[in-house]
Amino acid sequence: MPTLGCLWSRPRLERLVDGALGPRMGRVAASHASRCGDCRAEVDRLRRLRALVQSIEVSVADPDWGAFWPAVRQRIAAEHPAPVRDAWWLPFWKPVWGHPRVALGGLVVSSLAAALVLWPSPETTKAAMAAPVQVQDVSTADPDRSVMVYSNPDDDVTVIWVFNPSEQDEQS
Repeated sequence: MPTLGCLWSRPRLERLVDGALGPRMGRVAASHASRCGDCRAEVDRLRRLRALVQSIEVSVADPDWGAFWPAVRQRIAAEHPAPVRDAWWLPFWKPVWGHPRVALGGLVVSSLAAALVLWPSPETTKAAMAAPVQVQDVSTADPDRSVMVYSNPDDDVTVIWVFNPSEQDEQS
């Protein structure tokens, strides 16, 4: 009757006979097979089968390759492969293909041209500088108010500021 030890050892019996189990597992499986009649019978059957397989070993002669290679060479020589056509774009690429210096030079020249085209010029950008300002008039009819008029002759800009000191005191 199979026991729990049989269920664990049965899958390992074939490797036990072949000597493929490790030392610890081999001792455990051999110990179980020596105690259990069914497992011992299975080990004996596997040993007889192994002895039969080893006794029927057939030696295979090396094949004769002497006639094989001349036939392969003759067939290759007889075949006429279709000509390989290059892609349509290959002639345009070939002058640069094997010359990395030419390709690198073209990259540098094109990068320089793009930088010169896209770089902002001084005419398109004006520097943000303070231009001279002229004060034109600071008089007013109301003694509580003051008016300042600033203008820049270069840009035709006029700025008018009206101050009321009494309102400023109320706001702050």
